[in-house]
Amino acid sequence: MKRIGAAVAAVFGVVGLLAGSAAAQQCCTGSVSTYCTAGTSTQGCVPQIAGVGVPDGADGDGFDIVVNQLPGQRMGLVFYGLGAAATPQNWAPFSSSYLCVSYPVARTGTQQSSGVVGSCDGSFGVDFNTFVQAQPNALGAPFFSGQGIFAQGWYRDPSAPNQTNLSNALSFAMCMGAGDTTPPSITTCAANQTVGTLVGCLGVVPNLKNSVVASDNCSGATITQSPAAGATVGLGVNVITFTATDAAGNSSQCFSTLTVTDTAAPVIAYCAPNQTVSANSSCQAIVPDFTARAVVVDACGGSVTLSQSPLAGTLTSVGVQSVPVTITATDTVGNTSSCVATLTVTQAGACQIPSGFVAIQPGTFQMGEVGVAEPVHAVTISYPFWMGATEVTQSEYAALMGTNPSGFQGNASRPVEQVTWFNARSYCAALTAQQAALGAVPSGYEYRLPTEAEWEYACRAGTTTSWNVGNSLSCSQANHNVCIGTQTSVVGSYAPNTWGLYDMHGNVWEWCLDSYAGYSSSAVTDPFVTGGPGRVIRGGSWNDDSYNCRSALRLNAGPGGAGIALGFRVVLAPVLVP
Repeated sequence: MKRIGAAVAAVFGVVGLLAGSAAAQQCCTGSVSTYCTAGTSTQGCVPQIAGVGVPDGADGDGFDIVVNQLPGQRMGLVFYGLGAAATPQNWAPFSSSYLCVSYPVARTGTQQSSGVVGSCDGSFGVDFNTFVQAQPNALGAPFFSGQGIFAQGWYRDPSAPNQTNLSNALSFAMCMGAGDTTPPSITTCAANQTVGTLVGCLGVVPNLKNSVVASDNCSGATITQSPAAGATVGLGVNVITFTATDAAGNSSQCFSTLTVTDTAAPVIAYCAPNQTVSANSSCQAIVPDFTARAVVVDACGGSVTLSQSPLAGTLTSVGVQSVPVTITATDTVGNTSSCVATLTVTQAGACQIPSGFVAIQPGTFQMGEVGVAEPVHAVTISYPFWMGATEVTQSEYAALMGTNPSGFQGNASRPVEQVTWFNARSYCAALTAQQAALGAVPSGYEYRLPTEAEWEYACRAGTTTSWNVGNSLSCSQANHNVCIGTQTSVVGSYAPNTWGLYDMHGNVWEWCLDSYAGYSSSAVTDPFVTGGPGRVIRGGSWNDDSYNCRSALRLNAGPGGAGIALGFRVVLAPVLVP
C-alpha cells in the first residue's frame, strides 16, 4: 500500500506535510463522504471509516481507505460495492450494525487490526488502487470519471450477533487524471496574541484559525488549529499551530504565539478581624496593624504584598468612633484584591459626636468663584470639625439664652434671626460652657461660629458649581425670594447637601467668625482673618434672589447689625480668637 502510512497519520490527527511535485496539476479530486451509521462493538467501540487522498482511476497514485477505533486485535476487512448505495438494513437480529453497501461486493483479504484489545484504538487500512490492481476485474474496472464506489468496514466480534460488526460506510466518486499533490499556500497566519488568565491560572485559547488565509491550486483548504479554541494553556508563551489541508489531504502549516499573562487577583481567604482601641485625651486613636492576621494566597502561586489604609501607626481623626480599614493584597504583577475590616474607637464623653451635628473631615477645595469672589484659590482645612446640620433654631436659642429675638415667630423650628454677631458669639460661649460642664467638649475645641473657609468648604461638600446642587437653584431646593414669600421656613425643609447639611443656600444669612477682607491669591491652609471692622455673612436668605445664595458669595456686615434675614449656625472646632 503506497500511501497507507500517510493516510493513517492524517486520520489519527498526526500533523504532516504532504509535499508533491511542482508539475502542473489537473486537480483530479473526486468526491468523498461518509453515510450510514456505525455499529457498536460488544466492547463499546464505534469504528469510523474515512477516505484519504484522491480516488483517481487513471494513474493509480493511491487512495487510502482507513477504518479506525476498532477493537484491538480484531480482524478487519473493507469491502466495496458498485452502483447506488444500499438502503441500510439490519446486519443481524439484535445487532446495532447496518449493512450499507450493495451487492455484488468485492472483499480485501482478512487481516489483523492494530491496537490494544478492548481499547478501541485499532486501525485497518487499504490502498484502493493496489486492491484494484490485484483484482483488475473487480468493481467494473477500468473506471470512468464520476463512477461511484461504496465501501464499508467489518470486523470479527465473536460475542456479537452474526459474530461480526460493521463500521459506517464511505461513498466516493472516481476522477480521471493526475492527483493533487501540491499543499495549500498559507498567505496570512494568525497574529500573535496575549490573553489574561480566566480559568484558575490558565489562559483560554481563542479561535484564531478564522484569521488564517490560505489558498489551494485545486480546491479550498480547511484550517485547523492546535491547541483548539477553548483549550486551556499555562502562563507564558504558547505556540499555536495552524494546519491548512486540501481535499487531497495535502497540508501546510504556520505558527503564532499566544502569551498568557497573570491577571488573576490574589484570593483573600480570610480578611483581618475587626479591632477596638481606646482614644487618647485628644480624641484620637493609633491605627493598629490589620495585615498580620489576613490570610491571602496568590492564584498563580506567587508572592503577595499586603497593605492597609489608613496606615498602621497613624492617628484617627478627632472624635471618630468607627473607621473602615481597607486591606489590599497585591501580587508581583500588580493584580489586587481587597477587603474591609472595622476599627472601633472607644471615645470618652468629651469626644462623642454631638447630636444634630455633622462630622466634617479635613480636605482641600477651590474657594471662590470667578465674578463672585476673586480670586479663586486653593484652601486646605487641616483638621476635622463638626458643623450644625441646621441653622440654630428659635427653640434652641431660647432654651440656652432665655429669649427669642426673632421677627418670624409662631414656629420655634424656624431659624433664630435678628441676632447680632455678638449675640451669636454669646450663644456659642454659653453652649461651650454648658457642654464642657458635662465633659462633652474635646480638648482644644469649642463651640463657635464657622470661619468663612470652613463655611464654604462645608457648603460645597465637594462640588465646584455655583450652588451645591448644580448650576441653578430652584424653589424645590432652597427658600429664596421667588419661592414661598416673605418669611423664613422651618429648618430642614429642603434636601441636605451631600454631607448632610441643610439650608446652606437661602432661609437666613449666616454669621461667620472672620473679619471681612480680600482674599489671598495663593494657596492657604486654615485661613482666618481678624482685626477688621466688618464681619462676613454667607448663604443668602429668603429675601434674596438665587444669585446671592451662591456657594462663594460673601457680604460685609457690621457685627452689631441684626435683621429678620440674618441668623447663624454653630461649629465644634479648634479654639480661635477673633
